[in-house]
Amino acid sequence: MSTGSAPPHVDAIGARLGGLVLYVPLIGFVVDLAIRLASGADDWKQTTLDVGVLWLIGITGFILASGHLFMPAPTAASIGWAASPFQWEVGLANLAYGVLGVTASSFDRDYTLAAIVTFSIYLLGAAAGHVRSMIRDHNFAPGNTGYVFWFDILAPVLLIVMYVATG
Repeated sequence: MSTGSAPPHVDAIGARLGGLVLYVPLIGFVVDLAIRLASGADDWKQTTLDVGVLWLIGITGFILASGHLFMPAPTAASIGWAASPFQWEVGLANLAYGVLGVTASSFDRDYTLAAIVTFSIYLLGAAAGHVRSMIRDHNFAPGNTGYVFWFDILAPVLLIVMYVATG
């Protein structure tokens, strides 16, 4: 008799694969940057910034949007939260900065700055929310304290430093 849900081992596999998807932007950034630098990029700083905006802002935004928009329950569970209608809005915010990141190379430096500022405010604010959840709610779920938390801090810092370094 089926209960309508997947067996526990299938759910565990799905959760592990879902967690690995979050590493795609970081891996893509490193691989894309290595290829461009090995191909003789003229300016390594600008190349690092361009690749970072594409992968760390753009692709990350699309991946996180997909989770919140199309799989809200498992996404919320990974953060240690209950699913909420607000995830639709979070997903749209992720999608918005994702579009900024993917399109930034088609525009000027000011557009890139706008993408970095938007992304940084959102992610650094999310990191503050994760810290609040750790302290107030004792929420140490992997999606609240693990890779995503550190990405929320380090990716904006890297992009801000690279933007300043290319100025």
